Amino acid sequence: MKDTMLHIAQLVRSTLKYSLFHHVEPTPDNSEKSTLSSQTTCAASRLHGGALAVATQLKGKVLHLSDLTKVFASWPTATNKRVRELENLVDSLLERVVTNERKLKALKQADFARLMSLWYPDAEWPELLVATAYSVWIFVWDDEIDAGDTDAANHEEQAQAYYKQSLAYIRSQLGLDKDQKNDIEAPHQNMTLFADVGRGLLEATDIQQRQRFFNELENFMLQVGVEHSHRMAGTMPTTEEYMEIRSGSVGCAPQIAITDYMLKIRLPETIMECAVMQSLWRETVYICLILNDVYSVQKEILQGSLLNIVPVKFHNMKQGQRNMDAVSRDLDLTLKETMERFEAAAEEFAAMAPEDSELHGNILDYIKWCRYFITGVLYWSLESRRYGMAKCINADGTLSIRL
Repeated sequence: MKDTMLHIAQLVRSTLKYSLFHHVEPTPDNSEKSTLSSQTTCAASRLHGGALAVATQLKGKVLHLSDLTKVFASWPTATNKRVRELENLVDSLLERVVTNERKLKALKQADFARLMSLWYPDAEWPELLVATAYSVWIFVWDDEIDAGDTDAANHEEQAQAYYKQSLAYIRSQLGLDKDQKNDIEAPHQNMTLFADVGRGLLEATDIQQRQRFFNELENFMLQVGVEHSHRMAGTMPTTEEYMEIRSGSVGCAPQIAITDYMLKIRLPETIMECAVMQSLWRETVYICLILNDVYSVQKEILQGSLLNIVPVKFHNMKQGQRNMDAVSRDLDLTLKETMERFEAAAEEFAAMAPEDSELHGNILDYIKWCRYFITGVLYWSLESRRYGMAKCINADGTLSIRL
């Protein structure tokens, strides 16, 4: 939530050091490690260095996870009554920008409408149109880099151009370029969806809200670039480095940045920029990061990406302690600690306004939405065919995920 006012030229200069354009030195391939099975030959061909070594060590291992629905049993969950309309909307948005039939089918099967209905159970249709266009866009945009089968995914220079052009278009669509017309052409087909987002936000938000949203999108793309550099170099970050990178690249913060718009409230800037709000955002992102990573780890490894909390924690454990039971225990502890920090931030946040004030009610709604956001990620990730977790759920609700 840093109040940066960077233009694209400034972004390019700053990221020469740490970047969309940051160069990570590759680690040498370990020729002593066996290659992956024929089932993952395509992914293995993109893996090298430390990432290949970790993938080889993880091959065939099973990650055991607790039943996290019990952990979040006291948190609210609900479904928007317009879920069927959302399904039609999502399909139409995807059909506008995805021409590859295989990808289109997979994205439709992911059931993003279910996710939107869980995230925004009380939202009205005008706001749902904007939030759904944004959410579909960010999934499609990110898949261009993550999937490993596009020019942007496999070539550093083209990835850099993809980020820069996307940011320039986003800035213009949000009305943040005073000297530039807002009708510039979308640089990529998927960016036409963001035009829908920009129109909706221009009508209903002020420049501070849109700048905050842009700042978080800028950081998202920055950290996606850092992830991409690690993938291209075959390097594995430390756990601390990874949490910083993934907090941006998971894409949750921009979604949180439009919460007041979705709730039809406007919290004062002193509230939006205060330390307690920043803590609430951070812990919301951390919880979603953990949930997303553990449920998507199988998919990501198959796609040739080891930038996930499970492989990262495994890689950074001491040699004699490196096993999946230790990873599971560490994940449970990490989630427990961040949930405790979330509750502390929520309690402090709720106490910032008199209980009989409108502001207090708005703050409580904001906190409740953060809980909806988290439980939405939880239940959708378990249900969606995007991650294939249905086949990993045991009779007692625990999960056994074979890597």
